[in-house]
Amino acid sequence: NCLAVKMVAQIKLYPNNSNIVVTKNIPALAKVSPTSSCSDVNSATTQVLTLEWSEADPSSGILSRNLSLYFYLNNTIPPMYTVSMVTSMYQLSSDKVLGKMSPGQNTTDMGSKSVSKFIRMTTATMNPLQLLVPKNRSFLCEESLTVEMMAELITTDGTPPVKLKKAMLKISSFQFDAFRPTSLPSLQFQPATSCSSPNDLVPIVVGCSLAGLVLFIVIGYLMGRRKAEVKGYATVVEQGEVE
Repeated sequence: NCLAVKMVAQIKLYPNNSNIVVTKNIPALAKVSPTSSCSDVNSATTQVLTLEWSEADPSSGILSRNLSLYFYLNNTIPPMYTVSMVTSMYQLSSDKVLGKMSPGQNTTDMGSKSVSKFIRMTTATMNPLQLLVPKNRSFLCEESLTVEMMAELITTDGTPPVKLKKAMLKISSFQFDAFRPTSLPSLQFQPATSCSSPNDLVPIVVGCSLAGLVLFIVIGYLMGRRKAEVKGYATVVEQGEVE
């Protein structure tokens, strides 16, 4: 039970360079991805939680999305850990296109391939590190935190990436507990350091509280060191409306 996370999360992004903004809630059915990493808590300095989900699109079918939280442990005295990076991949479309025609080839003989477009978002490694928490403590913030992410449009046909306006990740009712003792019960968070406690941490940006989103809890996630197989499960609790 090395990692526990509870949060309400919403992504705002620009699918192109216009001023049209798309707002999406992280759904209650988001699942822990096998790409998540929960190495030996006695030696690891990085743990990764990746949530993945899909949405149906009338023209493109099923589109995939994910959100990853990277936790970094700094073995200072006392040891401190934090969220060091946030990344997200948001599939915009998946289309069938005809291949290139060879000389003398009939158009009916041309094969087709699938070309997908994604928005790739990242904070990169946060420097200086923020939301620092002592090891063996959890972090708790009921207020809204906003994280800016650099964004670019990528296409699987080899088209060069296109830089987009920055995306925003809004998180509230946020509690995380990384690098936990494996003996800790799955549903139990360690004593919390609050974002409202003075001098305890440096919040990223504190804004208005989010309302009408989804609260989900990812608890008791286990990752074996020898197999890339998720042994824990995500417990999802819904509060409010799902977009």
